[in-house]
Amino acid sequence: MTILLVKWIFVILHVITAAAWFGLGLRPRAEAAQALADDAAGTVRLMNIFVVLTLVFSLCAFFAGGGFAAYSPVYHTSILLIVVLVGLQLFLIRPAWNRLQSSARSEDSGALESARKRIAMSTGIGHLCWLVMLVLMFWNKLAAAF
Repeated sequence: MTILLVKWIFVILHVITAAAWFGLGLRPRAEAAQALADDAAGTVRLMNIFVVLTLVFSLCAFFAGGGFAAYSPVYHTSILLIVVLVGLQLFLIRPAWNRLQSSARSEDSGALESARKRIAMSTGIGHLCWLVMLVLMFWNKLAAAF
């Protein structure tokens, strides 16, 4: 009974942190580059925290629920995609935001636009991974419905 409760607590925390990461990635386009760059530091820091917590909570729920033997391969794929999402966040999204900040300080409009496009592309790839993970986590239930 307590293992089941612990698992569901981790699942709820996993869902909350995943939703927070997704929501932070949906940024409005700001006209003032410096204002966007100043705000970006806090947003990226939160995105880093939430994506890592999403991975940690998903692993905790996964192993509290029985681990690899208890879950089908679609869950294994979801875990792999969460690791990919963490990599996207730390090695594509975060550096692009850092480049945007430095471009805004130097007022280089070409570099600023390039950084903005890289952020949009990286975040879009991250959101696609997030969506695929969501579908995979409910795949068995979706397949049973049809």
